[in-house]
Amino acid sequence: MAKPSALNTLADLAQNDTDAAARELGRLQGLRNQAEQQLGALTQYRQEYRERMQAIAQDGMTSTRWQDFAQFLASLDTAIRQQTEALARAEAQLLAGRANWQQQKRRQNSFDTLITRNETREQQATLRREQRDTDEYAARAARLQVAGRHR
Repeated sequence: MAKPSALNTLADLAQNDTDAAARELGRLQGLRNQAEQQLGALTQYRQEYRERMQAIAQDGMTSTRWQDFAQFLASLDTAIRQQTEALARAEAQLLAGRANWQQQKRRQNSFDTLITRNETREQQATLRREQRDTDEYAARAARLQVAGRHR
């Protein structure tokens, strides 16, 4: 069995690892949120641009201008696809970060449980020693009292 001080050191290291995993999880959550916001902004901009294109087209437009609009919409579609992929990567990294944090937390909890068990065993051993010492003292006192009466 590891000494309490060694066990406490391991628990402290596990706590540090858990804290680092939590910070990383927060960072990954921020990146995922940012990717989602960028995708939302691109999608909204595409919708607004398409509506504007349709409004202008109702009044009539040249084929060159129509091609420019269509080309720009195509580039927005490409950006949206790329951002969707970036969001998927960010979500995958977030899931991996969450799994890592959970693993570190379980490890930390295991050390905490071991420390608690060790402390409980030590307390029980101390109580047994104190009880044994008390019993020995009481027995010695009783023997002395009986010996004193027989004299």
